[in-house]
Amino acid sequence: MFLNSIAITIDNNYVQHACVMLRSLDVNIPSAVNVYCIYDGLSHRNISRMRREFKKSHINLHFVAFDNTLLPPQLPLKSTDHVTSATFFRIWLPYLLKDLKQVLFMDSDIVIDGDISEILNLDVSDHPLAAVPEPGVFTDKKHGLGMRDDQLYINAGVILFNLDYFRQKGLTEQISEFLHTHPQLCELWDQDAINATIKGNFYRLDYKFNVQTSFYPAASIDLLLHKAIKNPVVVHYTGGGDGKPWFYRSKHPARHLYYKYLRLTSFRFYYPPDLPRSWRIFRKIRFMLLHV
Repeated sequence: MFLNSIAITIDNNYVQHACVMLRSLDVNIPSAVNVYCIYDGLSHRNISRMRREFKKSHINLHFVAFDNTLLPPQLPLKSTDHVTSATFFRIWLPYLLKDLKQVLFMDSDIVIDGDISEILNLDVSDHPLAAVPEPGVFTDKKHGLGMRDDQLYINAGVILFNLDYFRQKGLTEQISEFLHTHPQLCELWDQDAINATIKGNFYRLDYKFNVQTSFYPAASIDLLLHKAIKNPVVVHYTGGGDGKPWFYRSKHPARHLYYKYLRLTSFRFYYPPDLPRSWRIFRKIRFMLLHV
């Protein structure tokens, strides 16, 4: 078992965002950490770039290729979705990381703005995983997934996986089977399948370890959510479009944190793809003047 182990899933579309997340991890974690990058089709150029990016850091990168034949033949993905098949890789972590007993999985649309050491090596031996609940999930959705009203629904962006538990109980196979047989119920992809399988059996993490976009409007009526958004450890830019901070039109309250850590990477000269043309011209001129 390797302590301080983190896993991410990545493809060529999310290299920049993964680097921002990892830089925020590097800045805020006090000791070395092993990061396992589960990928499919990641270019040699991007792998080399990431290795250079974190050559002198707390982060030890390990690249693990994913075998796509493990995926169900029909994934519940639409062309309009903002995720790719890489989002499903996390449920196979028990078999991809066979030497580990547990691992902290984190999405790439995240920034870490505090110390996560508290949860990295948490003892969750009695549960399949530890996670943060997603508030405001409708009863109808829970019932559709076979959950009771009193069972909490988790957000899958930050999960401390008890890999031994998954292996012993065959949970990966159960989740995969649910994806295959009930794709119409998996509106949120494997997150729905995970919830349908564990049915509220998880160790509950403090909200501050996965501050989701939906927390901000709800914080005015929920003291715990209010406390979490005031002092977040992990900010998770959930949802599509305006929720993602790398878009100019984003109105996310913690958008600035993404750019705080972006500036500490080799992607610091990035500008949003939806930036107005006049601003793009201004930024190019400014860049040239600063580098003459």
